[in-house]
Amino acid sequence: MIPSRFKYKLFGRFRGRKKIHHPSFQDSKKYQFNLEKDINNSKYNILDIGSGSGENALFLSDTYPDSKIITCELFYDGNVNLVKQIKKNKITNISLFHGNVLEFLDHAEPLLTFDEIWILFPDPWPKIRHHKRRLISNFFLEKIYKYLRHSGKLMIATDSQSYIQSIIKNIFLIQNTYTWNNQKVSEWDYGNLELPKTKFYKKAMKLNRNSMFFELLKI
Repeated sequence: MIPSRFKYKLFGRFRGRKKIHHPSFQDSKKYQFNLEKDINNSKYNILDIGSGSGENALFLSDTYPDSKIITCELFYDGNVNLVKQIKKNKITNISLFHGNVLEFLDHAEPLLTFDEIWILFPDPWPKIRHHKRRLISNFFLEKIYKYLRHSGKLMIATDSQSYIQSIIKNIFLIQNTYTWNNQKVSEWDYGNLELPKTKFYKKAMKLNRNSMFFELLKI
């Protein structure tokens, strides 16, 4: 089991209304990522970063039934909701890491590589003074690169216009290591694609904000 020692500074809430004694908190231990048992590089491995309530993990589990999906989520309530769905639907190919993805990657190195890495609607930290807290950065894109297999895909979605501009700028800086696959409007308009309608996507729709989807291919 990965130790819960965090060397990275964390921001935002870790827990909502659900109580620590909620049954699914205890059940979640059965589905926690295990460094020794859950690494199988012969499988199609997918990392879902900031999995929220698990809508995308469930979508990926259904789309790739023979894959191994590992979620990274700090928010307790989201993990509780995902565990409830795993139990209800008797899903066997999802494992949860409760914590920071950078810590997860540090401990998984160099044992685990992924065919796909998903980051749907990461916290946009809209205030300019908080932009340094954003996950998607040149540092992160360079770090995540070595965890993707050859021709592996990095999927990103956001409805924040300033974040979109920042991501495009970072894509330009790393164009020698990633190819931006979907540059046509029909390919990056999240609403036109067969993608999970997560809580944050629905929130963006209510606010009349278009969501952009990026598909980056490792060169």
